[in-house]
Amino acid sequence: MNGMRRIAFAAAVMTGALLFAPRARGQSNVVDCVVAVVNNQVISLFDVRVVEAFGLFDAPATPDELGRRRFLLDKLIDQKVAIDLARGNAPVDEKKVDDERNRLLSSLGRDEAQRRLAEFGLDEDGLKPYCRERVLLDTIVADRFARSVAVSLQEIETYYVKAYAPAVAKRGEQARDLLEVLPEIEAEIKKAKIEGEVSLWIKNLRQQAEIEIRPDCLGK
Repeated sequence: MNGMRRIAFAAAVMTGALLFAPRARGQSNVVDCVVAVVNNQVISLFDVRVVEAFGLFDAPATPDELGRRRFLLDKLIDQKVAIDLARGNAPVDEKKVDDERNRLLSSLGRDEAQRRLAEFGLDEDGLKPYCRERVLLDTIVADRFARSVAVSLQEIETYYVKAYAPAVAKRGEQARDLLEVLPEIEAEIKKAKIEGEVSLWIKNLRQQAEIEIRPDCLGK
């Protein structure tokens, strides 16, 4: 790490110490430390544990806590590098942010949601910064890829024959006519294509980004 990067990293760590000190509803008992710095933006252990507790990403169901946290950290890093590239160019729909927060809370149930908020020293609005970045990433991806990805009729027909019909038959059900399921199949193929392109895009962004990861913190 050169001199300028050391200074930037130290500044980011100090900023993180200020940002992730006492929360809105009092002191949290959750251990905190800096797990990564992405282009001088801090990701803390607190952040990783919040997105884990409230299900902002579909983490693998595994008893390996460290592996699960590393998966979530990678998701947060991916999000940071994409947002950093497009910062200021993608508007955030605050209604979508509120809707995402409400969806997360509802999925847990009122009592469990309140228990987890209290565990982290957060009120409901304390989730909004996390939801805002999630919504912003979705907006960036939609603007960049959704309109440019096309699906041909040949691709739909191939998917119907090789994937859809066999899967339905395996369940012991009757396959619907191609015209009936065409919109569903088109959406599924398009989703897979977008995910592939986004994965390559994020991989390239990460290669260009300044990323410092502290695995010792991740295991605390």
